[in-house]
Amino acid sequence: MTRTHVTRREYDEWINEAVSLGLALRYPVTPSMVNDNAGIIFGDDQYDAFERGLWSSEPYEVMLIFQALNEPTVDGLPAAAADYAEYAGLCDKVMILHPGKFCPAHLHTRKTEAYEVVLGEMELFYKPEPHVVEGEELQFQSLPLGEPWPEGVALPAGRAEAYAPLTSFKRLLPGDPKFVMPRKHLHAFRCPPDSRTPLVVREISTYSHEPTESAAGDPVPLPGWAGLHDNTFMAEAADSGRLVTRIQ
Repeated sequence: MTRTHVTRREYDEWINEAVSLGLALRYPVTPSMVNDNAGIIFGDDQYDAFERGLWSSEPYEVMLIFQALNEPTVDGLPAAAADYAEYAGLCDKVMILHPGKFCPAHLHTRKTEAYEVVLGEMELFYKPEPHVVEGEELQFQSLPLGEPWPEGVALPAGRAEAYAPLTSFKRLLPGDPKFVMPRKHLHAFRCPPDSRTPLVVREISTYSHEPTESAAGDPVPLPGWAGLHDNTFMAEAADSGRLVTRIQ
């Protein structure tokens, strides 16, 4: 039977394991980061990841985020510059994925991010060319071409079409240079299914417009940012499922 929720015990065990891992890696996980928005299940069909457990290596779109900093650049701005503040600021977070699990195919309209692998291996899938709407004035440089996908990548059931445009592949390891993902570039990543540890990625980016923060009642730096959502997922189920994690 298909799952439609995660139990309180499953969720808390998932979060607490990740907290321990983050603290062991000296990331400043504070009590305020440990909440019901930290664990993300990308759509109703992804709750099945908990049926056999997150260490089963099965492909699902499930991950954790602990965010230590999300600072908007709004203080002292001239009024005329406020419309552009949403493209600036600074965010610092860690993302934790268990073996076989994905951060699904998506892009950001506003933020540029840089990845640093802290633990494990990051298998990064991306589209080198930007996703540009006709008529935009800005010019974009394409990302360097990656390698072809390795053989036998197991994708989450029913999501293959969402990953199809991501034709380039790159494996990132601890100690590698930071990989910059510019705004408007499709990308996804996973922890290899045969990994002995979860994947821990530190991401530095411009300000992160997260709908879950607004849902939690966090203050909005500017009135025009209310409800602003900078994550566009290619699969409709992932895009709609990002806003709520059902815990029973």
